[in-house]
This record gives sequence, structure tokens and C-alpha cells, in this order.
Amino acid sequence: IAEQNLGEPEVDTLTATVKGFIEKEAGTVEKVEKWGKKRLAYPIGKNREGSYVLMIANAPGSSISEVERRMRVTDGILRFLAIRIDAEMKKEFDSVLKQYKERYAAERAAAAK
Repeated sequence: IAEQNLGEPEVDTLTATVKGFIEKEAGTVEKVEKWGKKRLAYPIGKNREGSYVLMIANAPGSSISEVERRMRVTDGILRFLAIRIDAEMKKEFDSVLKQYKERYAAERAAAAK
């Protein structure tokens, strides 16, 4: 989740920076999805909104701690979550992600009316 005061170009730059961290640590980024600005469940500092980005990556377990450390000290990142997904969990994750996308599209269409 990126800070609310960052525009789309800054979020893209931040995403590219994190992608560089992962690739530098012998990882690969499979997918990047920008979900846009959303209201946070609770304020983080003075931020009530944040730009959400989902990044799915493959990296050795030993490199994840270094990527997390770099994200902690990078300005503009409010929160991040790194999780390990095995093959069975990936199937379930993909179906949940599809449901989320459908619900999000329906909410945006309703809000546009």
C-alpha cells in the first residue's frame, strides 16, 4: 500500500523499485496489478487512503527478508505483506482473486451510476 499523496506516476516508480529489489535478490515478478486508491480500514499515520498494488513474485526464502527490509525503509510504502504460497494454495488464491476482481468491478460500476 502506497501513501495517498503519491500520484499514478510515483506509484509506478515505486512499483518498479520494489520489482528491482526482488530481481536483484534472484527473484522473478510474475504479475503486477494496480488496484488504485482505496480507503484504508483504519488511518495509518495521517493517511486515510492508499494506492494498492498486488505483486506476485517467486524468490528464494532467504532473499525475502532482504526485500522486506528494503521495503520497510523505502519512502512511500505504508504497508506490505509477504506470504508464501504453495501450489495448492495458489489455485485457491487465483479463484479468490477472481471473485474479488468481479466484486470490485461491480462496485465501481454501481458507484459510476
